[in-house]
Amino acid sequence: LGFLCYNKYAIDLPVRPPVSFGPGGFFMVEVRPMIDKIYRTVAQLIDILRSRGMVIEDGAPHDTAMRILETENYYNIVNGYKDLFLSPASAPSQEHYRNGTTFEELYALYQFDRDIRHIYLKYLLKVENTFKSVLAHEFSALYGHDNYLKLENFDAVPDNISSIIKLFGDIQQETARQMSKHHQAVTHYLSEYGYIPLWVLVNVLTFGKVTMFYKLMKPQDKQNIARKFHVDAKELHKYMSLCGLARNQCAHDERFFDLKFRWHLHTRSIANFSCLGLERDKSGSYPSGTNDVYAIGIVFARLLGTVDTAEFIASMSAAFSKLEQQLHTISIKDVMRIMGYPAAWERLQQLAR
Repeated sequence: LGFLCYNKYAIDLPVRPPVSFGPGGFFMVEVRPMIDKIYRTVAQLIDILRSRGMVIEDGAPHDTAMRILETENYYNIVNGYKDLFLSPASAPSQEHYRNGTTFEELYALYQFDRDIRHIYLKYLLKVENTFKSVLAHEFSALYGHDNYLKLENFDAVPDNISSIIKLFGDIQQETARQMSKHHQAVTHYLSEYGYIPLWVLVNVLTFGKVTMFYKLMKPQDKQNIARKFHVDAKELHKYMSLCGLARNQCAHDERFFDLKFRWHLHTRSIANFSCLGLERDKSGSYPSGTNDVYAIGIVFARLLGTVDTAEFIASMSAAFSKLEQQLHTISIKDVMRIMGYPAAWERLQQLAR
């Protein structure tokens, strides 16, 4: 039997061909009730946490937990950040917290994640703005400021044609959307000149769309842009893809500290990479630090320069110190390990140009 959920009923669907009843007919399915998710008050949710071993003392600690859960989403706080605090011996169906785990400690990790999202977003926006500006300048210098909808100005090999055409459609659709919103710069240029300069257009295109624009450019043109960042063209595309995903995670207030990417940084192309002290596995690969939030820190060091890198390190160091003072059941090293941060993580400064 197949299984289909619809509202509060479970419908078992046969995998064998259904019996036909002619045109307009139907086939029979067995419908049986499912167990509903029951609404629980904040007081009941606190009782559940206590029953699982979390320490929430009466008085001020209880009142604080009540107030937080009344204004914050229980799912976001508890389900989002509980894993590090669960006892290794507890089964998924019978969760139990490590001895001494408090609600304050769990909430501290939640707040830490929010804090570092703000830190990362500041520098992700700098990367995005710089990338968009360099791309607009280089492309316009080669082809003119209004020739971004011409196939011959891109790497129009057979495998890219459909993607380029889709990009053109997305650009036109976004232009129309901005016109409908009366975007000042877009409306002004279209009304006065009949086109939008690329350096204006990139500001209304998403980071992901501009990254796709870059990917579809001619190889030499991409290399010219990558050279401005002192990296390889393929690696720059990877950097922008990773930063785009991280930016969306931060901007949408999603859990960030344990983020993992499908792609790893190409470490051999990074001068002085060994100074970071990242550990290798038996195959010689880096299991952490190259596809997580620390990897984004490496990208910052490579692209933003010494001043921004120093500021980023100082901000993250302060965030780690604050959280360390609030933890007692787990250590700050447990959190940093999940994030891919090695003991010598501050040596990022040595990668900055």
